[in-house]
Amino acid sequence: MNGRRSIKVFSGAFLLMIAVIFAGGRVTAAESGKTVTIAMTSAWDTFLPINSSSNYSRLIYGQIYSRLAAGRIDGSYVPDLADSWEVSEGSTEVTFKLNRNVRWHDGVPLTADDVVYTFQLYSNPKLDALSRYMLQYIAGADDSGAELSPGSIGVKAADDYTVVVTLKSPMFYETLLNDLSDVFIVPKHIYEGKTIEELNSPAAWEKTPVGSGPFKYADKIDGERVEFTANKDYFRGAPDFDRLVVRIIPGTNLLAGLISGEVDILAGGGLGSVLLDDWELAKHQPNLVTESLPTSNYQTLVINTQKEYFTEPARQAISKAINRKVIVESLLKGEGEAVITPITPLSRYFDDSVEIWYDPAEAEKILRDEKFPFDRELVFLVPTGNTMRERAAALVEQDLERIGLKVRIQLVDFTTLMDSMLKGQHDFGIIGSGNSSDPSESRQMIQPGNSVNFALLTDPELADICDEGNAALTYEERLPHFKKYQRRIRDITPMAYLYTTNALMAYNKRLSRVNPVNYLTLYWPTWEWRVD
Repeated sequence: MNGRRSIKVFSGAFLLMIAVIFAGGRVTAAESGKTVTIAMTSAWDTFLPINSSSNYSRLIYGQIYSRLAAGRIDGSYVPDLADSWEVSEGSTEVTFKLNRNVRWHDGVPLTADDVVYTFQLYSNPKLDALSRYMLQYIAGADDSGAELSPGSIGVKAADDYTVVVTLKSPMFYETLLNDLSDVFIVPKHIYEGKTIEELNSPAAWEKTPVGSGPFKYADKIDGERVEFTANKDYFRGAPDFDRLVVRIIPGTNLLAGLISGEVDILAGGGLGSVLLDDWELAKHQPNLVTESLPTSNYQTLVINTQKEYFTEPARQAISKAINRKVIVESLLKGEGEAVITPITPLSRYFDDSVEIWYDPAEAEKILRDEKFPFDRELVFLVPTGNTMRERAAALVEQDLERIGLKVRIQLVDFTTLMDSMLKGQHDFGIIGSGNSSDPSESRQMIQPGNSVNFALLTDPELADICDEGNAALTYEERLPHFKKYQRRIRDITPMAYLYTTNALMAYNKRLSRVNPVNYLTLYWPTWEWRVD
């Protein structure tokens, strides 16, 4: 889809009218009493858990599958499949003790063999696995997370309920936990013996995915919804409701869905929040709980570093031309914060001495000194479905045109965006990430050869600094490395980091025991919710 799309601002009256339409001719979730509907703005991309770098997909995986541990926004980690873990002296091994009561959805017990099989499967370089980099720190794997030889990945079963993960070298163990929180464990008895061609086929994962999570897969309509039924034998406790639905709804319709009762809760965390234009109206709805949650979820302007005209000084100039303060004040209405690195003010590693620059006159001078081709049309890929991101892209486009650049926004779906950037079919792109307590969260996006290195950076300097920080075993030892990382990532500018956004969260009052702040890290304990 090419060209620009106008963004419409709807009045409260219009939203209320849409809400009535939403509710017409069907039984609402509130009437059924045992169905909860989550809304997010973009669709999942695959049901193969390791072959996605999309948080939209990970929300769905988290309902079907379990992981060893899950991260919370305060930087702590909570048990999932593992009841506990222990770090060896020297920090070269992490031993996980599994919960002994876990059953797969088909009733088969989950054991350490399933965990080992999962890591062996995910590290197989023949398997399609965009998120294989989550295994990058484990012994027996290369920097992409692929096994060095068949079965070499350093994940072993000490007994039926004990798994030992061996690291390549001593490192801060929470960095490993951060990555493993996105590694979803799959059943060996279902997939063992299938050919790699079968495993790479969507049919192997979509027909009836078997997990150990709080909900069982029931049905889906591609691009529209996924439906689940409660796992009454879930080892952390059966959900309080019978049916869970994840629906894909444009951002402009989210509040209408909440008002009507069609939607019970928003995905939040960058996946679906109340639009700023609707926030005041949302706060006055008698059926809703609303919370504005500061986040470390950032938006960044990706710059294709493989374009010869995007030299380091030119990339700095691009960053200096962007008025982040205006974006936060006019677009976000103060519900966010300007940033210039991926380590945000919520992080204990944040370095406030790394100043946010803005000097359009200097930016234009730098580009002229670099003999930048001002007559060249620059392609700016922007994903559809997130109205605020589209508006931010339009403001960035204006800032760049003020210094003489010719920029053409091209709207594409999120999957096309990622694929096109990996192929280098862009000058700019805009994408979000963050919401992690790990200061090296952004490493994969600047690691040469990584599947989410959309800037196509080939210099390993920034990744090496992260690795030095991760090799330090205490906060005090790590801090200098990540301060250096913030200085250098601003200077090198593979991306122009823009702003963080507050999550404008809302959910129906019929839900209780909801703690939305943890959803910012995709920790969704749906089994804890209560439905009136």
